[in-house]
Formats: sequence, structure tokens, C-alpha cells
Amino acid sequence: MFRNLLGIELSQLRFALMCSYVGGILLMATGLIFALPSIFIEFTNDAPDFSTFAWILVVVGVARLISTYLYAMGKKFFYYIIIGLSILKIIEIPAAVIGESIGFVIWYVLLTGIIELLLLLNIFSKNAREEHSEIN
Repeated sequence: MFRNLLGIELSQLRFALMCSYVGGILLMATGLIFALPSIFIEFTNDAPDFSTFAWILVVVGVARLISTYLYAMGKKFFYYIIIGLSILKIIEIPAAVIGESIGFVIWYVLLTGIIELLLLLNIFSKNAREEHSEIN
């Protein structure tokens, strides 16, 4: 797809890193939506306070962006942090959608789950592992 769109070939590792960037941005956006006052999301009076959890999402999103950037700069250790954060996000998806409306379940799982699955499928591929081992 990127070969036709951009005119360059992306390796599976680079595509996984792009998915990690997108996942970090989505985490930050989701956290900010729940943390800041919004006309799009209205909570009932008996709803729990999500502000602490929302700011945790923002911090994790920033950490993910920074770890992806540092790995792209050549720090090999952050490869495992990227994988760990992605696995934690996959574990978090079912916990986030329990008891929610079907509309929320569909958009949340599709939006965040597909990014994480693409990241994990590409980062664990044979070509990506070989490229990771070749990085200085």
C-alpha cells in the first residue's frame, strides 16, 4: 500500500513502528477525551470519576511515543518496551469494554484493537526480527 502511495517500500518493522506511533496518539487522544470537559461525552451523576484513569492513558501514550522514537534512533532495548506496551493494550481492551454499549464496543475494539494486532503481527514476523538483529 505504501509503495503505491508514497513510492517507497516499508519493511515490516517500520510498519510496526508506524502502528506504534498511531497507537500512542490514539491512547493520548482517548485519555484527553475522557480527562477534559467535553460536549461529546456526558456522564450521569452516578458515573465514576475517570479523570485519574484518563491521565494515566495520556502518560502511557506519551511513553509509547517516546519509546518508539528512541527505538527508531537505535536504542535496541525499547523494542521490548514497545512489545510489552502493545500486549498490555491488548489485555486492556476486554477490560475497557465490559458493561459498555455495543456502539462503544465496536468503535473502541476496531479503532484500538486493529492497530495493536497489526503492530504485533508485523513486529513478530521473521523479516522484522532479522531487521531488529541487524540494528547496531
